[in-house]
Amino acid sequence: MQVQPIWGPRSNLLANLGAVVVVVIGSQWVSRPLWAAGAEYPDNGTLSIGRGGAWAANPADGLALTYNPAGLAQQHGLKLTLDARLSQQNVKFTSTSIKGDPVENSAPLFLGPTVALSYGVGALGPLSEATIAAGVNGPSAIGIVKYPNKGVQRYSLNSTDYFIGFFSLAAAAGYADWLRFGITGQLAHGQATFDQAVYSSATSSGSDPNDDTIATFSGKNGAQPNAIIGVTVFPSPQIAIGLSWRPSLKFAADGTLKTVAPKWAQDSSKQVGDQAQLQLTFADVVRLGLQYKPNTNWDVEFDAVYERWSVLKEVRVHIINMTVVAAHDPDKPIKVPDIVFPHDYVDTISLRMGGDYTLIPERLTVRGGYLYESSAAPTKYVSLDFPNWQRDVVSVGASIKLYGAWLDLAYAHHFVQTQVVTDSAVVQQQTPAVLPLPQPKPIVIGNGTYEASMNIGSVALRVPFGSLSSVF
Repeated sequence: MQVQPIWGPRSNLLANLGAVVVVVIGSQWVSRPLWAAGAEYPDNGTLSIGRGGAWAANPADGLALTYNPAGLAQQHGLKLTLDARLSQQNVKFTSTSIKGDPVENSAPLFLGPTVALSYGVGALGPLSEATIAAGVNGPSAIGIVKYPNKGVQRYSLNSTDYFIGFFSLAAAAGYADWLRFGITGQLAHGQATFDQAVYSSATSSGSDPNDDTIATFSGKNGAQPNAIIGVTVFPSPQIAIGLSWRPSLKFAADGTLKTVAPKWAQDSSKQVGDQAQLQLTFADVVRLGLQYKPNTNWDVEFDAVYERWSVLKEVRVHIINMTVVAAHDPDKPIKVPDIVFPHDYVDTISLRMGGDYTLIPERLTVRGGYLYESSAAPTKYVSLDFPNWQRDVVSVGASIKLYGAWLDLAYAHHFVQTQVVTDSAVVQQQTPAVLPLPQPKPIVIGNGTYEASMNIGSVALRVPFGSLSSVF
């Protein structure tokens, strides 16, 4: 048992392009095992990002694994998708609950990779087409944030490093010329690390940094199964209607809770044991898309996405066999309660519009899109841990064909609605009381102004191995 201080709550060009993407993705997996997982935001995949996330009706790249696996059926032959996304999350918090300077997220750009490999055999028995696929992907999220250790936000968050990966296998098929369907089976595995300040004064309420304990959780989960089911129907050759569903996912990471108490408290009490489990739930996601494609030169798509974030009422650190032993009464250990971060999220709706236009057939395609998404967080539970509030997103993208492969580029800017909070229900976490005195009342810490935006750049390489050419 560990004793610690008290805690609180093909061609050379083509080969080079492929090598660049593989090295980028590989280096990311070395430095972070997989993908970030904070609260999710729109969206993954270079083609989708360039279209404002409107990619549910009939997705034609490896990201069909996650958007709508029915889209895999049309992908004949052996195809590889390598995708890498860089995200910059700008967040500024000016507190009216705690005196101090405004704080800003100083974390570096976050790199998110995706790899997908598919093989389509065409007609198979009664099926008009059939495809199998495998890949590694993750939810849309930024898992790394960083704020000053003694900033006004410290009781909510100092830093996070979350990541989660979905190891996926999928199968898709078509029937006649009007129906495609598919399913993706997934195993989710990830890790989570975060730290924050916990108020430790036994005699009075307040926010003196000298009374802070720094608590750090670090853990990982096993392999949680999940799935994505999708179907696309074609009422006419020009129209595709797609529907997909990803069930909610309960994420539980087993790990440790380490603490550093303020100097004045380090001799007065000790933490015994350090086992804990982080518990949170990801939303069901239902996507509905309508694509109109009158010819091979252009298309336009309208999507609606429903996310059932009402399943996330709280984020909980469940304490396992952990106590605090006071120096003045070592025979009466005090059980450490769970740390609970209330969120009380609500369901969200996202409306999306985007499309492609071919400027040069079989050479250059451009795209653009717009996205609106409502906020999951009620104003009184707004916090810096998941700054994914109401947003408007504009995006552009392009694809160029080189030696038979496609190089995709996209950029999106997220205009996130400023949150002005005056009725916050977010309060300090506190250490357990070890003295025979009333527990000081925790102060409200969430009031203030929250400003945010996001920039996303994405690049992908799509390689149809049966169609590669030595001609530029």
